[in-house]
Amino acid sequence: GGWRWTYSPFVPSRYGNAEEEAKPSLRSVLDSCVPAFVAVCVTCRLLELAMTWLTDHDFDLKRYSVSLLDIESLYLPMREYVLPMVCSVVAATTYAPELGSIVLMASVIASMPCCGSALAGLVAGCAVAYLCQRTLVGCIRRNVPATMTNVLVAGGVGCFVSVLLGTCGFVHLLKWFGDALRSVVRLSFLTTPQRGLGFAIGVIFCYGSKVGWYHSIFLPLILIEMEQGDASILGAVDECTLCLVSAGICSGNILTSMLLAENDVAISKRGVKINLLCGDFIEAAYPFMERSAIVNGFAYLAGGLSTEILYSQRPEDVLSSAYLPFGLCIVLAKDTERMTLACGVAFVISFLGTVIGNIVSWRKTPNEVEDTDGNILSKKEK
Repeated sequence: GGWRWTYSPFVPSRYGNAEEEAKPSLRSVLDSCVPAFVAVCVTCRLLELAMTWLTDHDFDLKRYSVSLLDIESLYLPMREYVLPMVCSVVAATTYAPELGSIVLMASVIASMPCCGSALAGLVAGCAVAYLCQRTLVGCIRRNVPATMTNVLVAGGVGCFVSVLLGTCGFVHLLKWFGDALRSVVRLSFLTTPQRGLGFAIGVIFCYGSKVGWYHSIFLPLILIEMEQGDASILGAVDECTLCLVSAGICSGNILTSMLLAENDVAISKRGVKINLLCGDFIEAAYPFMERSAIVNGFAYLAGGLSTEILYSQRPEDVLSSAYLPFGLCIVLAKDTERMTLACGVAFVISFLGTVIGNIVSWRKTPNEVEDTDGNILSKKEK
């Protein structure tokens, strides 16, 4: 990895037993919760839009036995409790999978005081996994009946962790840390936007995705930023600097397909579809970025300029997320015009750079092309 930084989802087993599989790191456990974070973010945004529309249009919901209060009663728990509970359950089942439903019940109970903090949910899940394993062994050694063992492990441990976290102030500390982190990544502490800072963030994001920083640094930051049901400014950066840049590069390859090998065109077509419809697959662009300095340079330029647009005014108005269809990423942002502009800049610049790069490369070697596997093919072989 870059600067000798490497990412691995696993850490050595804390038991020191060579026969036992290594346990995933806590950071990797958080990354595995991406589906829940994205789904909750989209649901909360749609509920916000629904409540705004109903309020502005004075829509009579009573005819359908529904009130605005009913929607708010769904919206508030979705923001505060769902994601910490998910993190607690995933952490507990990851570190104590052999306990099955016992650790599930305990982790749900333990997550109750963790409202608004996914980090607190992770801590609750880890504590539950550790204590459930040891409580179960203790009950077995002391010949405690099965029913009482279940009560102590599934119920007692969960309640103990819940009360402990709720009274020691640790949850408040983690919530403060999450708020501080959101303030930093959104630059909320700056009274006026600093020109060039957004460009630097975009370039760093684009570079970091190539050297292994995405899953080790960027994605955990995105999820912590999203822990209260909102979208993320780094998620918007992710969409622009990675997904849209990759889509632009792949589209440029499709336009100049007569200059490329067939397998390059095939992976480009797949890259466009996945990046635009699923918000993923930046890897499709890496071979072309490494092959051409022009394509690589335009990709960094596209990422930097698009991120500068996102940070040019209030970043809180362009919160979004990758892993979604392109149109839905726009809907997540409050300032849809600025989000659309940033996405358009990322796509168009990388697209133009790829077209130029492919033409320049073709003129340098008019009788040969290089595919993504590094094989040199003649015009006839292509």
